[in-house]
Order: sequence, then structure tokens, then C-alpha cells
Amino acid sequence: MFRKKPEINEEIKSEAPARSEGKKSFIQLIKFCIVGVANTLVSMIVQIIVSNILKLFWSGSWIDTAALILGHICGIINSYIMNSKWTFKEEHKRSKKELFRFILVNVLGLFITIGLREFFARVCCLEAWWNNVEAFGFFKKFIDGHLFCQLLATVCYIFVNFILNKVFVFKEKEDDKKAE
Repeated sequence: MFRKKPEINEEIKSEAPARSEGKKSFIQLIKFCIVGVANTLVSMIVQIIVSNILKLFWSGSWIDTAALILGHICGIINSYIMNSKWTFKEEHKRSKKELFRFILVNVLGLFITIGLREFFARVCCLEAWWNNVEAFGFFKKFIDGHLFCQLLATVCYIFVNFILNKVFVFKEKEDDKKAE
């Protein structure tokens, strides 16, 4: 009486067009960038608050690095929650291994961004340029030269971070592929 729907055989299923995978990756990249904007906002807000509070009591260049690290930690927490629940939700099941890989990628990212920030500030002299340029008055109220260089470093790291998260952290597990 009831007909059973024919199942798609594995051969046809595995021949899904590469275009759909590319579209999926592009959508994930868009989501990743949206999450990245949120992470950057969280990180920078924490950096600004922590930096300003620490500067009330102490002085030194260590304050900006300490504020960067605390901001980055808050951004990492936000990133893991949003990326695992929204950006890459279909590709993984949460595990300790995944969390470890995520932390590893983001600690690497922290060192790369600190290095890039210092490169932009010291080698390219963009920190001094930002502090001395006449334009950008509104933004300069909130973002000093150091944070400007941090923002540039973050923008440079976005694509590397996406690729590492997609292929190393939130990668589709082989067991999940076989189960389909």
C-alpha cells in the first residue's frame, strides 16, 4: 500500500557537485566573518576597558599587551561558542579534542596578531602615523595608534584563522562522512 521512497545510493550521493561544497564554504566564511566582527568588538571593548583601568594605577607598555591578552581570551570564548553553534554546527560533534585544537589555533593566532601588531606599529610606523594624522577624529577618540595596529593585524589574520578552524578544528569527522 505504502511505497518506500527509494534511497539515494552512495555513488550518487558521493558525486554531489563541488559547487555545493564551495557554496557551503562561502556561507561559512560569511558567518565566520560575522562572528569575527563580534569577537573583535568583544576583544576591543575588553582591551579598552582593561587598558584604561590599568593605566589608572600603573604605566608601561606591558599594559597594552596585558589588555590584548585578556581581550583575546574573551574573544576566544565568544568565538568558540558562536562558531561551534552557528558557523560550523553541521560539521562536528563537540569534544575535548576539538576544544584543545580550537585553543591551540587561537593561541597561535594571538602570537601572530601580537607579532603583526608590533610589525605595523614599529616597522611600518603606523602607530605614530595614526596618532599624528589629522583625519579620523571621531574614531581617534576610541582607538589610539596601538589599537589601530591591532585592528590591522586582526584583519590580516582572518583568512588564516578561518582556514585553520575549518580544516583543523571543526573539520568533518571521517566517521560522520561514512555514516551518511
